[in-house]
Amino acid sequence: MAVQKIYVDYDFNKNQILNAKLQPVTTAQRNALASGYNSGDAGIVVFDTTLQLLFTWDGNQWDQASISSEQITQIVEAFNKTVVDIDITANTTTRTITLTYRDGFSISDSFTFSYIHNQTGSSTTWTVNHNLNKYPSVSIVDSANTEVIGEVEHIDTNNLTIKFSAAFSGKAYIN
Repeated sequence: MAVQKIYVDYDFNKNQILNAKLQPVTTAQRNALASGYNSGDAGIVVFDTTLQLLFTWDGNQWDQASISSEQITQIVEAFNKTVVDIDITANTTTRTITLTYRDGFSISDSFTFSYIHNQTGSSTTWTVNHNLNKYPSVSIVDSANTEVIGEVEHIDTNNLTIKFSAAFSGKAYIN
């Protein structure tokens, strides 16, 4: 007999099961399972595909669960909407996250996680419009790619300035 599987959506923030689908079994398979169960197995739940009903093992026998066909349809629908794949792709500044559901439907969202400011003209103050909607960390290099230190002032979540003691050009890596 094959091992029984249960598929579950779990909300780790609330520590609760949201949706679950049991590996379906026929009536014959369910009855065969009974020979291997005992009182320590109380609480096992199966979906009998022959009868289209849920059964629970009470420790001695199978009891039909009280659930409507509409509720079963809702459980199956919730199961089909569980996430089965998460794909993350990235380039230098953007990441895309794609969630694929069991029924094949998928959703994607892209976001910018870094910005490279190229200061082509020498200056003691660089004004950077990064549009990252956060207060990011900043690393600076001069035109020879030597790391330098500057005074970073976050104007708001999308803009900052960097001040230096001497004028030079280079790049600011914002993330």
